[in-house]
Amino acid sequence: MHGRSKTKLGVGLVGCGNISMTYLRNAALFGEVELRACADISPDMAALRASEYDIRALSVDALLADAEIDLVLNLTIPAAHFDISFSALSAGKHVFTEKPLATSASDGRRLVAEAAERGLLLGSAPDTFLGAAGRRARRLMDEGAIGRAVTGTAFMMGRGMEHWHPNPQFYYQPGGGPVFDMGPYYLTMLVNLLGPVARVMAMATRGQEERLITAEGPY
Repeated sequence: MHGRSKTKLGVGLVGCGNISMTYLRNAALFGEVELRACADISPDMAALRASEYDIRALSVDALLADAEIDLVLNLTIPAAHFDISFSALSAGKHVFTEKPLATSASDGRRLVAEAAERGLLLGSAPDTFLGAAGRRARRLMDEGAIGRAVTGTAFMMGRGMEHWHPNPQFYYQPGGGPVFDMGPYYLTMLVNLLGPVARVMAMATRGQEERLITAEGPY
């Protein structure tokens, strides 16, 4: 195990599933943070990720109580986001969570209020609107390159996440689905470019009654 830096932000990751690989691989690109521990409902998964990235595997409770953890990275399934994030804030940890922040607006507001009361930072994915394309589009609009924007549209086309995610069940449970999981990429970009939402309308349908998982796994 590498020596611990006292100047870097110590990060503890909760949720060692598919999306964790993206964070674990990219963590080394950020010099001011240091991944120090991981936890998962499956101890075997936590142990696997810990061995792959030379970090400690802990229980969730132990990770939240660990003095070397400054920020909790919440990568659990959507239904667990609120509980893990609230527990982390209660333990005095900053939090960054995968989308959604919570599965209800009221729970999301509770997290925001808890973080503010404790003087902690709370962030949520997606942050893709802060990428080069989003910043460039924002700058062009501010410069009047397209005049006054009056409408915007966004589409995602695909056969469903079961063809690329080996464990997609959460997507079809409360807290998942296109609005909570994939939609935020486009909604945050539209809000960033066009401004806050004033009114919402929606329509939905079910494209398939049964879905076949074709992605390779098991993780």
